[in-house]
Amino acid sequence: MTPLSVLLAVKIAGTLLFIAGPFLFLSKARLEAVTGMTAASPAFFRLYGVAMLALVVAYASGVHAAQAGRFPWGVVAMGLVSNAGAVVVMVASGTVMRQKAMAAFLASVAAGLVVFALFPNLGTATP
Repeated sequence: MTPLSVLLAVKIAGTLLFIAGPFLFLSKARLEAVTGMTAASPAFFRLYGVAMLALVVAYASGVHAAQAGRFPWGVVAMGLVSNAGAVVVMVASGTVMRQKAMAAFLASVAAGLVVFALFPNLGTATP
């Protein structure tokens, strides 16, 4: 696998396990406790889980492109906005201290994407 494919695969796995899966399947009460947010309906949380699945599909297309030796600029741009944006929101809202591991994961993915955007040949190089 290319280095970019590895990063995207880790992001896909992390998103499925720790974001999309919980938002799709945990109870409303548990999600409210974990996120510190309340919702009138569990549909709010389920819609977020579906949105995360859509990102997973996009990341998977990036894996496919990188494996074929093409740099997926759109996927990298999307990932930067998604991951760096999430960290900015977490810092601005004060939730970063409650969810340090998630913030570190998202920041690490964003940093990796920055490196690959600056050096695209590094991301698509095959070992």
